[in-house]
Amino acid sequence: MKVSNSSMKKFVCLCLPMVLVVSGLILLTTHHNIFMYIYKSQLVLSPTSGSFPMWQDLPTPMLLSMYLFNVSNPDEVSKGAKPELEEFGPYVFTEQHHKTKLAWNENGTITYRQIRTWHFVPELSSGSLDDNVTIVNSVAATIGAMINQNVAKSLRFFPNVFLRAIKESLFVTKTVREIIFDGYHDPLFDNVEELIKLLPWVKKMIPEGSVMDKFAFFYGRNGTDYTDGVFNMFTGAGRTDQMGEVHSWNYSTRGLFPGQCGQVRGGAGEFYPPGLEKTYIEMFSNDLCRTLRLNFNKEVTVKGINSYEYRADRSFFANGTENTLNACYEPAGVFLPSGVYNTSICRFGAPVFVSQPHFFQADPYYLDMIASGLSPNSTLHSTYFRVEPRAGVPTDVSARFQLNVLVDRVSGITMLNSVNKTYFPVMWFENKAGVPDSLAFKMKLLANLPEILQGMGWAQIGLSLAICIIATLVMASKRKVQGRLEDTSPILNQSIQEDSQDENVFLDQE
Repeated sequence: MKVSNSSMKKFVCLCLPMVLVVSGLILLTTHHNIFMYIYKSQLVLSPTSGSFPMWQDLPTPMLLSMYLFNVSNPDEVSKGAKPELEEFGPYVFTEQHHKTKLAWNENGTITYRQIRTWHFVPELSSGSLDDNVTIVNSVAATIGAMINQNVAKSLRFFPNVFLRAIKESLFVTKTVREIIFDGYHDPLFDNVEELIKLLPWVKKMIPEGSVMDKFAFFYGRNGTDYTDGVFNMFTGAGRTDQMGEVHSWNYSTRGLFPGQCGQVRGGAGEFYPPGLEKTYIEMFSNDLCRTLRLNFNKEVTVKGINSYEYRADRSFFANGTENTLNACYEPAGVFLPSGVYNTSICRFGAPVFVSQPHFFQADPYYLDMIASGLSPNSTLHSTYFRVEPRAGVPTDVSARFQLNVLVDRVSGITMLNSVNKTYFPVMWFENKAGVPDSLAFKMKLLANLPEILQGMGWAQIGLSLAICIIATLVMASKRKVQGRLEDTSPILNQSIQEDSQDENVFLDQE
């Protein structure tokens, strides 16, 4: 049976709009499901997911910029003067992360260790790793704090004689490489055993594992897999609302602090659950042994990708009076003005306090201790995370923190007998990371996928309506033409007949 062209055209005009409307409605009603299907197949972590290679090894290394505070007047500070500081740097390093010793677990988590590797980038740095910097000696400050807390004044004669004999000093001048990674040797390390023999009760003051052959703030961390600990993280399999959340650290769901502060929770930093809200995000920091909360600030655009910006505001390191959520991070009976966090509990008791650089957003109490060299600035010293909210992928990160060592007067100890209590800035660092240019288009496409699908759905419905309207107009036009032909056909027939009669007349005359 042969189908005419006109029948085929009618069939197409009837069926094509129906197909477009149905497919358009499907896209409009299932765009979220389509997005989640792609999300689960590509971002939910598995050995075959598209995100796995980028999670195991950063596609582009982060940049770590370090700044050191040189003490210009160490002798005067030892006699009670305020420190005069001079900022050296930045000393810039690339920072690569590699996940190793992976174990996929049946409860939707993955257990792993992390190797962080740093390489110096001289062309981006202002200075050399061989620059000499005078800083407060963290070893001396730590032993002073231990003596102050554990040794009665009447018994401090012997520790003081010992420290003077080994020429322990409150300030040291070392190279940048020694201060950050390579480490420097302190005479106390050679004589700890002699001190314990002389004063056996000193042994209980020294935490196990705290004595090393050298000291540096990042000593033994470059290229090792043990310093960051063992992470257990939700992969998002089964429950995407737990995507990237840390389940346990060092095989425990509890940290070092009491109450809610001791809960191991928050993201590991690479992923967040899809569908973020304009409230806050949390991140677990193994360096600080705690969870950090950043509050929503505003919407921004990063390389064309809509992102939510979460910032470390004044509540970030506020004390328990100003921010009750931070109360359980404070040692019992110790009150500090807002702006610093006591990390001594996870630093073998060392009096190390973390703040934002230059005491940004901290109580003026801390700045008043410093004579010169600090100038807090929101642009230079604030911390923020920018995250694409639909997929929960960070697009731009700038984390900035400062390490401070508490130096306090200890009567009976010569090197600390005259100093004033000071939270001494030693160094601050900035970690920067963002979505690579090579992945920006894919990220933008994924972030806008639901809108793209919705747009396609509406376009198909619109196209079907256009086809129907055009088909209706064409059919109406054809009918109008046919009607005109029917109206004019009798006149044409009469004219033909008259012409025929005239011809016959001429034939008859001949």
